[in-house]
Amino acid sequence: MKNFTQHKIFGISWPTIIMCLFFFILKQEMQAQYISNNGAFISISSGTIIGMDTINNDNSAALENNGTLNVTSINNDTSAALENSGTLNVTSINNDNSTTLENSGTLNVTSINNDNSTTLENSGTLNVTSINNDNSSTLENNGTLNVTSIINENGATLKNNGTIIGMDTINNDNSSTLENSGTLNVTSIINAGNIQGDGTYNIIGDFISTGTFFSEFGVVNMDGTSAQTMTMATSTFNKLTIDNAAVVTLNSTQTIITDSLIINSGKIFKIEAAKNLTVTGDIANSGGNEGLVLKSTNAGTAALIHNTDNVPATMQRYISGAAEDWHFLSAPVSDQSISGDWNPTGTYGNGTGYDLYIFNEPTPCWTYQLNTTVVPTWASIHPTSNFVTGRGYLYSTQAPNPTKEFMGLLNNGNVSYPITNESPDPVVKGFNLIGNPYPSSIDWKSVTGWTRTNLVTSGGGYDMWIWNPASNNYGVYSSIGMVGTNGVTQYIPPTQGYLVRASSNGNISMSNAVRVNNGASNWFKTQYTEPNRLKIRITSNEGHGYDEVLLQFGYTQNEAGALKLFSQNEVAPSIYLSDLNKDLSVRYLTDTIENSKIPVQFKAGKNGDYSLSIDAEITAFNELLLEDKKIKIISDLKINSTYEFRGSISDDTDRFVLHFKPVVEDVTSLSALIYYDGNEINVDLTMVDDQTDIKVYDMLGRLLVDKKGAGKMIHRFNINQKQEVYMVVANSKGKSISRMVLVY
Repeated sequence: MKNFTQHKIFGISWPTIIMCLFFFILKQEMQAQYISNNGAFISISSGTIIGMDTINNDNSAALENNGTLNVTSINNDTSAALENSGTLNVTSINNDNSTTLENSGTLNVTSINNDNSTTLENSGTLNVTSINNDNSSTLENNGTLNVTSIINENGATLKNNGTIIGMDTINNDNSSTLENSGTLNVTSIINAGNIQGDGTYNIIGDFISTGTFFSEFGVVNMDGTSAQTMTMATSTFNKLTIDNAAVVTLNSTQTIITDSLIINSGKIFKIEAAKNLTVTGDIANSGGNEGLVLKSTNAGTAALIHNTDNVPATMQRYISGAAEDWHFLSAPVSDQSISGDWNPTGTYGNGTGYDLYIFNEPTPCWTYQLNTTVVPTWASIHPTSNFVTGRGYLYSTQAPNPTKEFMGLLNNGNVSYPITNESPDPVVKGFNLIGNPYPSSIDWKSVTGWTRTNLVTSGGGYDMWIWNPASNNYGVYSSIGMVGTNGVTQYIPPTQGYLVRASSNGNISMSNAVRVNNGASNWFKTQYTEPNRLKIRITSNEGHGYDEVLLQFGYTQNEAGALKLFSQNEVAPSIYLSDLNKDLSVRYLTDTIENSKIPVQFKAGKNGDYSLSIDAEITAFNELLLEDKKIKIISDLKINSTYEFRGSISDDTDRFVLHFKPVVEDVTSLSALIYYDGNEINVDLTMVDDQTDIKVYDMLGRLLVDKKGAGKMIHRFNINQKQEVYMVVANSKGKSISRMVLVY
């Protein structure tokens, strides 16, 4: 027998070979710089440690790691597959062109680019700084994903059924989808695509969504330590919890919470001015009045639709307009005292800086809050020290544009308020000042939720009036109308008072069914035009306000509409219509054939310049002519819908007539000649015996010349502005002549 130790293979002794085999059994390790796997299969078994610079896994190839793989970069391309159930330490992975990366082990990587319809599935632990999930690719996490930032864009999908932690920002962009059924811990979310899923969202920064967010059964926790903003487009939350003492501010008009809004003790949730929120579930506000704040600025007032009783909150009301303007107010809470900031000091004669009145219909009169002597005193008709739910108030402050706060329990559910029809004055008989009792707008046209049988009807509907400080006049809206006057719409904003007219003593009642989130930030902005109506506005060019009347066509018979409520501001202009000795703001008419001319009354609050304008579908009328009886001019409003004129407080009120067919002059013509000689306008009165009134107007109706001219002579007038058409009118002894003259 030969000596085994002396046996050699290829000149290598057996002990040496055995020692090498034993070493590889104990420790399997390979060092390389580059692996190119093109359409083949590579499997790294358990216990193997491989270190290299680059792996290129391409063309339907497969790379399976069950050991430990340390690599600088991996390029997984063109339908290739990379499966890791071991430990994979890598700086960057490019997963591209319909490839698959599956991790059920531990994957430590700085960046992953998941692009072009690729799939990244994690059911293990994935520690990564950034993931770019792009171009219809899918990132699905069923394990633990520890990541700083994710960009999900261009139709990509991010599905989370596990836990995502440590994330700074998710950017879900360009119609991409994020589905979360697990737990998502993130600093901030920027969403321009679609987020859905019933998992848990823990957010410590901002939630910005210009796309859609929908969670039917999930939970969103806003639990940062510095101020957070929720800027949301279409959003549906199941449960939203506010756990931030700094403040969480909602900036949205399309957010709904279906299960619950929870505000923890000492935490603050604000709804931004001109924004709104609908909570169809419950509200649990442990933060008190300061925990839920509805803001108000010159942009508008926040609104809330809810159905939970006794929710503490603060609702602001920005007082717009000039100092000492009058405003109709109403309280959205049940227990706000008329004291403190509502009664500011000032330099009025009694040391105050405010005025607060209520209207008492039976008397009828406005009663001042500090009136303790003249009947009816404030205490006799307003015995409580708090604002009364459903009542309207007239309020004015010396300070310009203060922001007032109603603090207390938000009104909710059924509200009923008593109204009377007892006044001995027929002009104001039945008028009651009531108010919107809710922290949201209410819809005057709502077909459910109202009980208004004790109101006067006009044209088959119910009228309501709101004071508009911008116009210095009351606007009116009918429950069957499509447009109102002076900016009043069907939506009565939160904290807004308004007038109704009772036909008998009784109550006006409303429920949550009348509540809407429309119009809370659109005070006095009309946005509707229809072909069968015509609105006329007269505006003071000196800034003393404006007023409007409305003609509504299409009725089976002519009917009186809403009564005209005249402004208490003496300098405000007034325009109105007359019917059977009633002054009206609205008339309901059959058509323009039966009503071919409509007298329009006007009162100037002050001597000055005014403009009359038309708001209508002009093409719906064959003729639309305005007759100014004072200066005997007829203007075609289809050519120029604005007519400028000089108004005086001494003018006859029946100055204007609106014509819907051509006007035939019935005035005997004056024997005068009117012409332009190339230099001056000539009025030839050589055939006229008596003194004659001569007036020259421009096409805006402005009076340029007003002179009395003797008969038997020619009068000449130099007009500086050339290339214009002027109207020349001459009147004498009941005879008249008018001519259009081109000055060039």
